[in-house]
Amino acid sequence: TTEITLGAPVSSASTIVTLLGSNIGPLKWRAASGSGGIIIDISNIKMYSLASDWAWVFKLQNITPKQINKKLRKYRQ
Repeated sequence: TTEITLGAPVSSASTIVTLLGSNIGPLKWRAASGSGGIIIDISNIKMYSLASDWAWVFKLQNITPKQINKKLRKYRQ
């Protein structure tokens, strides 16, 4: 499995990850840890099908940046 780990996003059950410029559809992902981060499975992406060899842009929907999540938790206490 080929994966990319992002340390900041805090995912939810409704998080959706897609690769812009591709027609692959939603990518598989899992939470990196309880305090945040997301691991994106890119093993089904065919390199020859990508618009660029140099840059990829992942669209993350329904996530919270770690810094905002910490502020929300502090505010709710």
